[in-house]
Amino acid sequence: MLFIDVVIILSAILSSSWILLETFYYTRSGISYPARGSADGKASIIVAIKEEDPSTISELVENLSKLNYSDYEVILVSDDPEEKFERLKHIKLPVNFRLVRRDKPHGRKAGALNYGVSLSSGELLVFLDAEARVDPDFLTKVSTHLRQAEAVALRLKVRDLKNKLQVLYSGITEFSMDSLFRGRYLRGLPIFPNGSAFAIKSSTLKRIGGWKEGVVAEDLEIGIRLFLNGVKVGYADDVVVETLAPYNWKDLFHQMKRWAYGSGQLLPYSLSMISKGIKGIEGAMYANQWGIYPLFFIVLLIAGFLSPILSSSPIIWISSMSLFLLSSLVFSLRSRTREYDLRIPALMISAFLSGYFLGLFNAKFSWRVTPKVEREQELWIPLEPNVISYLFLVSGIITLKSYLIQGTILFVISIVLLIIP
Repeated sequence: MLFIDVVIILSAILSSSWILLETFYYTRSGISYPARGSADGKASIIVAIKEEDPSTISELVENLSKLNYSDYEVILVSDDPEEKFERLKHIKLPVNFRLVRRDKPHGRKAGALNYGVSLSSGELLVFLDAEARVDPDFLTKVSTHLRQAEAVALRLKVRDLKNKLQVLYSGITEFSMDSLFRGRYLRGLPIFPNGSAFAIKSSTLKRIGGWKEGVVAEDLEIGIRLFLNGVKVGYADDVVVETLAPYNWKDLFHQMKRWAYGSGQLLPYSLSMISKGIKGIEGAMYANQWGIYPLFFIVLLIAGFLSPILSSSPIIWISSMSLFLLSSLVFSLRSRTREYDLRIPALMISAFLSGYFLGLFNAKFSWRVTPKVEREQELWIPLEPNVISYLFLVSGIITLKSYLIQGTILFVISIVLLIIP
């Protein structure tokens, strides 16, 4: 077997293994939690906001003002320019709410969160996004969980589904919660918090040094750091935080690209988890899943360009592609997908490939806030997916001169990537 064949089959195994692990983790088994107690300690809810519609913030304030908790505060930290911040000042705030603006918004979202923490006085810290909506007993449940763990990830649920894309996104979120959070938690694997719904003791956050400023995936980074510092993050499946889904394909693409960029940026740091044994190795895979998904396709693309000097076996290409497709089929069946659209995996491959690659080289990255309100559809010509599709097309043309099957596979991948709207 030639060297390039070994690389192709190994990349297929790695990409497929994570897809199959997700299906293995998936479970609907219940989690036994301790009985809910009374309020335990002052809680500070911190929300970083930027370029949010005033109606979103107004609804957030109304929602959080109805919490049944004796002692809590809400701190809204805005990184908006002065003219946009002015639009928020008309919102009526309860006495335990604060709306502040950072004159110098450095450190990205993590910088805003650290600023909010510096203003807080709670023993329990809760971090939410602007579109988050919770039940009145939310903080009571969080307080109960933080008696058992120093930090806890909360369950996300997508609300207000208005189109097919949002239904698809909701299904992905539900599966992720039942697999990567509930399933991994029940197996004793490290939980990595979602920055949209996360709670931690103030003393613990202070001990590990707060949020890491400047990184794109601040939630993934703090999850890695908590694991390396021996802090076990719990998972509260019974504490639901409702969120919103992107309204269109462009928003979803840029959101997924941001996730992948953050993962690629943290690759060297995430690999340090391997020193912690099997759980650390699995944790490193989780942290780099956005790079693992498209890895197989990257290898095929490179193999195509190298085909004039490095020959490869069509049997290896066929068997590797069959393995990847079979694992994807198992994933689809296991996740009980009701709505399916080929544009979702095509979008994921393009977004993860481009985002992770840029993150690896710490390329200049412009943060795009995913819009939270419905708006008119805009014409979107997806640049990155088209460039990636073109690269597969060129690679296929080069390969086709000597290898029919390999070239055909590359052509098909190129066409599939073009179905994104």
